[in-house]
Amino acid sequence: MSLLLFVQAVPAAPAQTGKWFTAPAVAAAVITSILTIGGIVLKDYLLKLLEERRSEEKAQSAIYERYSHPLVSSAVSLMNRLHEILYQQHRPVYLLGEGLSTGSSPGSIYRSYKKLSTIYRLAAMLGWIRACRREFSYLRVADIGKAGGIHRAIDDFENSLADGNWVEWQRITRLCDLWLLCKPGDLRKTPDTSALAAQVDNLIWNCLENENVEDVSLLPDSAKRALCRTVADCLSSHLRTNEVAEASMQRSWPDAFAIIGMREAWIYRDWQSGIGDMMIRPTETEERRFEVIGFGDFEHLALNSNEQQPLSLNRLFELFDNLNLSIEDRFDARPTQLKSVATATARLILEIDKIQGKQSIVSENSRERADEILRKLDSQK
Repeated sequence: MSLLLFVQAVPAAPAQTGKWFTAPAVAAAVITSILTIGGIVLKDYLLKLLEERRSEEKAQSAIYERYSHPLVSSAVSLMNRLHEILYQQHRPVYLLGEGLSTGSSPGSIYRSYKKLSTIYRLAAMLGWIRACRREFSYLRVADIGKAGGIHRAIDDFENSLADGNWVEWQRITRLCDLWLLCKPGDLRKTPDTSALAAQVDNLIWNCLENENVEDVSLLPDSAKRALCRTVADCLSSHLRTNEVAEASMQRSWPDAFAIIGMREAWIYRDWQSGIGDMMIRPTETEERRFEVIGFGDFEHLALNSNEQQPLSLNRLFELFDNLNLSIEDRFDARPTQLKSVATATARLILEIDKIQGKQSIVSENSRERADEILRKLDSQK
């Protein structure tokens, strides 16, 4: 038999392609390997990541737990004082003066105490907020989780002290009404009014720099009148309307300047941080890293301020100096600002109360006072 015939006679071997995938033993080995690798990944990475996240959330919750009591206590104290000066029938005469009274009579001493106490309550609140933020700086928290409401409430509180955009808008609205530059309500339909408001604000700051004074009240009359003309030209140009006539300007510039020079005392966020740093001290207790100084230490600081502290103290005093709450002062933005602070404080208290639930440390009286402040806000809208 030839070799060729022999080869043809040998039966072909069965195909092996893909057979090892279907073999039960091999398939079981592959599945076991995959499960083993998956278990290692789950154990060494995913579970570790989950554990780290839980650990960070626990650390964050622990910070709020440690600071919730002093934060609520400080917020309630500030809310009660703001309610007293803003909404009660008797208006606080102790805020009418500049600085602290140096008189030795019982009335002078009491008024100085009340004013300094009011300033301390705001400063202490900023101190506890700053302490919380500095504690959080030690954490790597990507998701604020359940504490998100408190974070937002604190942001609103800081914003109530720092944001004066509504004053810029009110200023240009009242000036347009005074000079009859547009019909009432038409200004809101005008494009880029926010940019216009900011432009007018910058004109005021430029005037102060050119005259080398810190406040518009210190400008000479010639500069006041020139500023009114500059602002009027800016408004008429933006609104594409007639310029304010010279006779009208001569007659109206004192009223216009009163609007331009509306008193403001914004405490910007970095300033708030500076005040907070001034108010806190490191503590060696295990409960918290920081504590806020007491009223006695603050009083000593206010009465014996050195070169390192006066700016922070001055910014606090400017918010309350010569503050007349017995009238609706159209040329002072601070009463409205303080109402915003009171509202933000009330919301922060209620947010902490909601998160703590049955374990809440907010008293029923404080809860009712906070609700009352929010109702007053709604009634004024």
